[in-house]
Amino acid sequence: MVAHASATAAEPVELTELRTETTRVFANPSGTRTMEVYAGPVRTRRNGHWQPIDTTLVRAADGSVSPRATVTGLRLSGGGTGPFVTAERDGKEFSLSWPGKLPSPQLNGDTATYPEVLPGVDLRVRADSDGFSQLLMVKNAAAAANPALRAIRYGTTTKGLAVKPGAGGATSVVDDQGRTVFASGTPSMWDSSAQRVALAGNVRSEERAMGLAVHPHELTIVPDARMLTSADTVFPLFIDPSYSAGANRWTYVNRDDADESYWTTKENNKAKVGKTWGTAGLYRSLFQMNTGQIAGSKITRTWFSVTMDHSAACAATGVELWNTAAIDPAVPLTWNNSKNHWLTYLASAKGTANESSACPKPDFPMEFSSAALTKLVQDTATADKDTVTFGLKINSGAETSQDQWKYFHASTARINVEYNSRPRVPAGVNTASPKPCGTAAAPTAFTTNTPGFSAVISDPEGENLSGELEILNGDTVLTTLTTPLIGSGGAFSWDAVPPGVLPEDQPATVFGYRARARDASGLTSLYTERCAFTVDKVKPGTPLVTSTDYPNGTAVRSVGETGTVAFGRATADTDIAGYRYGFNPDRITSWVAASADGKASVPITLWPDSPGGTIGINRTLYVRAIDRAGNASSTYATWGLTAKPRVVTSPPVRGDTNGDRRADVTAVFDQGDNRTAVWNFISGADSGHIGWDTGVNGGFPAFRTASVRGDFTGDGLTDVAVFREDPDRKTRLFLLRSDGNRFVSEAESWAGTTYHLSHMKVVAGDFDADGDDDIAVFQGYQGDQTKLWVHTAGGGGFGTPVMRWDSGAAGLDLTATSFVAGDFDGDGRADIGQLRGHDGAQTRLWVQYGLAAPVQQWDSGPGNLPRAAATFRTADVDGDAKRKDEIVIMSDRGGNTARLNVLTAGAGTWTDTVWWSGTAFDTGAAVLSAGDVTGDGRADVTALYATGNGNRRLYTFVSNGTSFSDKQAGWEGQIGDTSTPFTVEPGQIYRIHPRHSEKCLGAADTARGTAITQSDCVNGEKKQQFTIERQGATDYFYLKGVASRMCVDVYTWQHVDGAAAVQWTCNGSGIPQANQQVVLEYVEGSGVDVLVRLRPVHSEKCLDVKGASQGNGAALVQWSCGDLTKTNQLFYLRPEA
Repeated sequence: MVAHASATAAEPVELTELRTETTRVFANPSGTRTMEVYAGPVRTRRNGHWQPIDTTLVRAADGSVSPRATVTGLRLSGGGTGPFVTAERDGKEFSLSWPGKLPSPQLNGDTATYPEVLPGVDLRVRADSDGFSQLLMVKNAAAAANPALRAIRYGTTTKGLAVKPGAGGATSVVDDQGRTVFASGTPSMWDSSAQRVALAGNVRSEERAMGLAVHPHELTIVPDARMLTSADTVFPLFIDPSYSAGANRWTYVNRDDADESYWTTKENNKAKVGKTWGTAGLYRSLFQMNTGQIAGSKITRTWFSVTMDHSAACAATGVELWNTAAIDPAVPLTWNNSKNHWLTYLASAKGTANESSACPKPDFPMEFSSAALTKLVQDTATADKDTVTFGLKINSGAETSQDQWKYFHASTARINVEYNSRPRVPAGVNTASPKPCGTAAAPTAFTTNTPGFSAVISDPEGENLSGELEILNGDTVLTTLTTPLIGSGGAFSWDAVPPGVLPEDQPATVFGYRARARDASGLTSLYTERCAFTVDKVKPGTPLVTSTDYPNGTAVRSVGETGTVAFGRATADTDIAGYRYGFNPDRITSWVAASADGKASVPITLWPDSPGGTIGINRTLYVRAIDRAGNASSTYATWGLTAKPRVVTSPPVRGDTNGDRRADVTAVFDQGDNRTAVWNFISGADSGHIGWDTGVNGGFPAFRTASVRGDFTGDGLTDVAVFREDPDRKTRLFLLRSDGNRFVSEAESWAGTTYHLSHMKVVAGDFDADGDDDIAVFQGYQGDQTKLWVHTAGGGGFGTPVMRWDSGAAGLDLTATSFVAGDFDGDGRADIGQLRGHDGAQTRLWVQYGLAAPVQQWDSGPGNLPRAAATFRTADVDGDAKRKDEIVIMSDRGGNTARLNVLTAGAGTWTDTVWWSGTAFDTGAAVLSAGDVTGDGRADVTALYATGNGNRRLYTFVSNGTSFSDKQAGWEGQIGDTSTPFTVEPGQIYRIHPRHSEKCLGAADTARGTAITQSDCVNGEKKQQFTIERQGATDYFYLKGVASRMCVDVYTWQHVDGAAAVQWTCNGSGIPQANQQVVLEYVEGSGVDVLVRLRPVHSEKCLDVKGASQGNGAALVQWSCGDLTKTNQLFYLRPEA
């Protein structure tokens, strides 16, 4: 969230929502902003509130010791065994242990001392802002002679991390992506000659690097034996290493220890410049600041500031500010390897601060400014660089003079920048009827040369903006469309591209469009991604139709036998995408995709409209060609179909849509633009086709419907029934009747207010054993109450629902239950299975035999089957004589592995058997079916598997009666199922459940800035409830917490992976905030099982449960979108009853 300072404010106002560990931003009365950035953390966030860094150690109630406020979570031992220090960052931990029992520590400020861990040896641990330093203090020669100091072994334990050795004895502690979380430089040891005591704040003297070895669960430090035993050693002697999380981006280098890197061994947070007074050592200091927030901004003024702690001379002396090469705590920085880091002199300043009695002077704030400094920062912003690095040194002519020696408080070093932010990149740029952003190799085809476009533009300062849209041919801008100034955060449309800009007769020419925003001062955003398109208004020719199974008007195949009809393109056509076909010339809605050569084929099965009838077996097929732009041929081809009479005596097969007595695959998909289609994949045919299509805005948007398959007319052909909830709050039931080739939409069969789609789940089966399937609806109510209603099929329609069972209050949580229907006892009457999910990855099966009260039949046991990670289907997979159905379970076993189990009813109990297990299979990408596709009497399992970009592959797992074969790939092609913006009910309260964990998103309290995390769901907990509110007329939504009335917010508008999602005041600046808006990208489901991705508008990335953690407290963050295998980026939106 980005706030907006009042225009009448007389003083700069801090935008507290942009505050970070190192940064503050102020809104100035002039309309500009001022950012101050430190090289290291000066504050940290605790319990939703910012606190200054405070490394003072305090004891906790359990005896452990921690600093009051640091960036890295530190926990020091209170004595005893176990780790003496544990450092935590983002849930990942690194611990060091001493090989022995520790005494209770003595605390002094930021340091804990464990006395006499060996005779004459103390262990001292000091808390830093972003890590810790630990030293062994060897007090005398007798202690140094202890053999235990010849090789010091520290135990290591990690959580989500691994310890890796580096060059020169350095170590890094990395996460599973190889990113450094904690780092240590070369371990070293030094004595106390000239009273130089490291932890007391003075300069180190003779310093020796030590050897280090990394072993599993152990670090071994090998001190310099000569220093331990030398007569010249001045005790006490100190032995490190130290570890840092890398949040402090400053260090120094020393000419007199030219190969030493000081990243984790800096003393007392003091930056050093010049030649040390009275001893060896000539220092330079370097600081790196994060300036990513001003990328692209116009810089008005810049100055660098730092506070001097001490200077050797009583009079003011100078120091120089330079621009240096970038530095990185993970890379050693020494005097020798930094000689070429000093790039450009920027400015000088003089000052004095003296701690001696000769000329005492207080600390002195110094500032550096120049045109060169401002230019450097402007160049950094223009180049979109995230960091800028500075160095402090003495003028080369005086650098070796000890009179020039200076100390600075490193924590005060900061860059200050006054700037005007550039507008943000426009979001959601698309055509009026959204189309994918094409590439040069695969441009999107438009059927108009005057397309219209829309977008959302916003500005960090809330300034009014204009939108610019460029139409390009190669690098040539054909026209630029510009809007008047509009309010930041507003959705708008450009005027249509004027006639004459784009040709009508060049369908092969590739054009492009891109957009940017411009503020009143002329500052522009970056361009959006360039999208390629063509303009194709040329209609294809009349398609060709051929068939040997159905020669034009001649009967070869018999009734109920499946044949093939082939389609081809006209000779002049080269870009045919597919064919629409049907039996009514006024409504040709079935669809089949064409191959690259324009060929396609469809299965055709003819059935009489009634026993002995002829209408259904003498039909005319109408076919139109469709090109890739969507143009249809002006005329259709016709083909006569007829079949020989035949009486079919074999029994029907469940799931058989064309009546050939083999199960087929039927699935309902969202095609985008409020268009829903039923796809059919006929067994034995190498093609998929659309058997029913609503068309664009056809009245059956997928998110407002729930469907179920069954033979509802008793004719042996599987149909589809669709429930649709309408704006009048009525739910309507429609039958899509199969005629063997397509689904014919019948009139509304029932309408009523008994159900709400958001709280219902449906199954189908022949519950009354009359030969046609009926529909069972489970409706959820408040207080975990569920009722079962049944629609009996008959006469080509459905009867009024009759309630057959009531769980009673607290009897059944609909949202935690999956339902299946099948004949489990072989009595010819369908039963219902309730798969009830429980905490601890446990699922129990309850069965309603003949719709009686449910009885528990099976229990997976704890940890064996999380219901939310499983899909359940019923079918007779073993082909037993009684044709009893089993329950097939496909479950996600983690790591992209899957398993198919079969639950089989026995005498009073059910058995669970693994029938298949495999890898490289994401259950979340599969639409599962079960039926006898091979015609051998045993049901098989099929999966329509999403392979990306709207493509699917059909897998079959063939049953042999006791197991399934490995997946066998069949048809593969473009279904074009899309993730379209999801519509929600105004005022409805929702819970948001990550698919991978089935926990609930929420905030721990109602304070602004509280992180959004996942945790166990608690009934009635308002902190886990959200309303989902639309932004104006856009497809962008706010997730607003019911308890806090605040919005889910990607903190400080960050675009990077890992940016935290917090709750923040909604539109706190008074203008819409794109980092608080999400696109609800529909994936699948309806009602209580709507699955979406949540995509922040400002970044177009995905919200993500960090690390796919299953644990409570796991943070919601922003992350680059993966495919549908990333189930921690998929969320169920479940309405509260």
